Amino acid sequence: MLTKREEFKRGWTVVMASTVGAGTGVSALTFYSLGAFVEPLNQSLGWSRAEITAAPLFMTLAALLMGPVAGWLADKHGARPVALISQVLFVLAVAALSLTTDQVWTFYLGFFMLAFVGAGTMPITWTRAVTGWFFSARGIALGIALMGTGLMGMVAPRLATALIGEFGWRMAYVGLAAVPLIVALPLSFLFFRDPPEQMVRDGERAQDVWGFSLREAVRTQLFWQMAAGFFIAAMGAGAILVHALPLLTDRGFDRNTAASVAGLLGLSVIFGRVFSGFLLDRFFGPTVAFVMFILPALSCILLLVAGDNLVLCAIAIMLGGLAGGAEFDIAAYFVARYFGRKNYGAIYGLLYTIFVVGSAVTPPIAGAVYDNFKSYDPALLTGIAIFVIAAVLSGTLGPYPKETDKG
Repeated sequence: MLTKREEFKRGWTVVMASTVGAGTGVSALTFYSLGAFVEPLNQSLGWSRAEITAAPLFMTLAALLMGPVAGWLADKHGARPVALISQVLFVLAVAALSLTTDQVWTFYLGFFMLAFVGAGTMPITWTRAVTGWFFSARGIALGIALMGTGLMGMVAPRLATALIGEFGWRMAYVGLAAVPLIVALPLSFLFFRDPPEQMVRDGERAQDVWGFSLREAVRTQLFWQMAAGFFIAAMGAGAILVHALPLLTDRGFDRNTAASVAGLLGLSVIFGRVFSGFLLDRFFGPTVAFVMFILPALSCILLLVAGDNLVLCAIAIMLGGLAGGAEFDIAAYFVARYFGRKNYGAIYGLLYTIFVVGSAVTPPIAGAVYDNFKSYDPALLTGIAIFVIAAVLSGTLGPYPKETDKG
C-alpha cells in the first residue's frame, strides 16, 4: 500500500480539479450566494424572506430525484463524464436565473433546474473519484477536495454583492455562471480522472472490490442512524449559511461589512473540511463527527448574546460553519468505510440528498420565524438542540466493518 505522500504525488491533480469543481457546483455557488440576493429580490420583486429562502427547497427536490441517479451513473460510467456534462448544463441553469419574472414560481423553477441538470456537480462525483485514488490519506484528500465549497463560501457573498451593486441582481447571476464556465470546466476536462482499473486488480484497493448494494445498505440501522445525524446537522448548518448575511445587517452592520463577516463562513467551512479530514485519518470517525457537530451549538449561543459586537458575531459565524464544513467529507468517508466503494456513488448519492433536504428545510422556516417575530432568537435556540442531537447520533455509530464482513 502506498504512503500518504505517494498517494498525493500520484493523485494531486484529481484533488485539485475536485476542489474547484465542488466549489463551483450546485452545492456551493448558488447556495452561498443566496443571502446576498435576499434584500435585492425583496426590494425589486416584493417577495418576503421566507419566500426567497424557500428556493433551496426546490433545488433539494431536484437533488432528491437526480442525486441517486448521478451516483448510479458515476458507478456505471465513471465520475468524469457525469461531472463534465453536468458542469456545462449547470452553467446554463445559473445564467437562466437572470430571466426570473415577478412570479416567485419562476425563481423556484430556476432553482429546481440547477440541481436537476447539475446533479453531477454535487460532491457525489468528486468524492467517488477521490476515494478511489486515496486510501491511506483518504480523509485529508476528501477534506481538501471538498474545501472548494468553503472557498466559495468566502468568495460568493462578496462576489454576488459586488456584482449586484455594479450590474443589478439579474446580471449578477450571469456573472456567477461565468465562474464554473471559465475556471472549473477547463480544469475538470484536463485533470479530473477516475482511478484506473489496475488499482483494483493489483489488490491495492481492497475496499474497491467489496461493498453493500444500495438495497442492502438502506436495510441497516447504521445507514438510517447515519442519515438522521447528517440530516439534523444539515438543518442547523443550512439556516446559518443562508441567513448569516441578513442576520448581520439586522444588527446594524452595513452590507459590505456583513458580507465580509458572512464570508468567514467559507473560512470555517475550509477549516472544518481539512481539519476533520486530518482527524479522520488518525482517530475514530464517530468521535470526530461528535466534536465537529457539537461546536456549532456554541455558535448559536454566541449569536444569542453577541448583539452588535462584531468580534463575537464573527467568532459565532465561524463556529457555525464548522458543521457545514465537516458533514460532506465525514459522510463521504463514512460511506466508504462502512459500506465499501463497490456501490459508493448510489449509497452516497442517497445519503447526500437526505442531508441536502435538511439544509433546505430550515432556511424558509428561519425566514418565517423572522417575518413573524422580527428576530432570529427562536431559531437560534432551536439550533442549539439541533446540533447536540446531531452530535449524539453521529458520535454513537459502531466500529468499522472489515472488508470480509460483506463481499
